[in-house]
Amino acid sequence: MKQIKTKEILHNYDDLNDIDINREVKRAKALIVNSNDEIMLVFSHNTYFLVGGHVEENESYESCLEREILEETGIKITFDSLTPFLSIKYMNKDYPQKGANSRYITNYYLVETDAQPNLDIINLTDDEKDGNLEIRYIHKNNILEELNSNLKISSEKNAVVVIDTIEAVKCYLESI
Repeated sequence: MKQIKTKEILHNYDDLNDIDINREVKRAKALIVNSNDEIMLVFSHNTYFLVGGHVEENESYESCLEREILEETGIKITFDSLTPFLSIKYMNKDYPQKGANSRYITNYYLVETDAQPNLDIINLTDDEKDGNLEIRYIHKNNILEELNSNLKISSEKNAVVVIDTIEAVKCYLESI
């Protein structure tokens, strides 16, 4: 992927300002592509999403991605430095509870690898186990159709995850 400026999408339906925010949650997601032009997706609870998760306190985005990729796929990758190709931000008033004005930042990074998942060493959460987590590869020519079909059957709660995954895939596809 050619180096581009990070695209930013902001969802701020409550018209909050930075000064209003008293809670911030950061996430890192990997759009993993192999040399066959297939994109790796995680499938759990009837929902597609990209590998990744919450950035822990005092953890870099790179370290978070290394940890999450290893936990969810069993693939060990080390990053020196990465630049996100997409950043999606949500600013929500009184979420997840009254008085919590939250900013959610999810940065998306391109990872190109032919390394295969090693499901013998993955470390899934109970929720991921309950959702029968699977790793699936979908060719770039078919992925938007598959994600849009998934959006139709996803729960309302999970729809935002699928929508954000669609945005990330579109952004990637537009850049190649």
